[in-house]
Amino acid sequence: MKKTILLSLISFLMLSCNCKKNVSQESKNIKPQILSSCPEDYECSLEVFPNKTMIVKTDGIGATFFELEDFNGTTVYHYTYNQKTDKQYQDAGYKEEIIFELNSSNTTDLKLSNKELQNTKMLFGVWCYCKGKAGNYKITKGNFSKIGNEISIDFPAVVEDQKVTRLKINL
Repeated sequence: MKKTILLSLISFLMLSCNCKKNVSQESKNIKPQILSSCPEDYECSLEVFPNKTMIVKTDGIGATFFELEDFNGTTVYHYTYNQKTDKQYQDAGYKEEIIFELNSSNTTDLKLSNKELQNTKMLFGVWCYCKGKAGNYKITKGNFSKIGNEISIDFPAVVEDQKVTRLKINL
């Protein structure tokens, strides 16, 4: 009798633990989607860093860069637009990035324009073998809106022959 009760209790605990694991794994698999189109010769990706903040810095020659640090309450979004290239050519690549930060608990709609874009610490990065063009740039012109779960960003070209000036994401 005691063995039957003990086996029933162990079976119940194992089944209840398994259900909780499946729920947490499903919630982790929910990822934001890029709604903007990606050209055939490029790879577009979005990385999300919850509980991180961007620390924007300037080095000794005036170049802008950022570091991510742990910080509860903010999430950093890192969109990359990367040209597919032959790996044997080290300097053949071209990549553009949009990096910004949002308050994680802000569920209200948000609209920002021009210098207000720096409320999100928004940066545009371009990486290529192109003298005078590569680096990070603060975005101070354009528009940002978060309506419901959709984020829209548009800004004028920061560098010559820039590929990305608009981005739409569904959170």
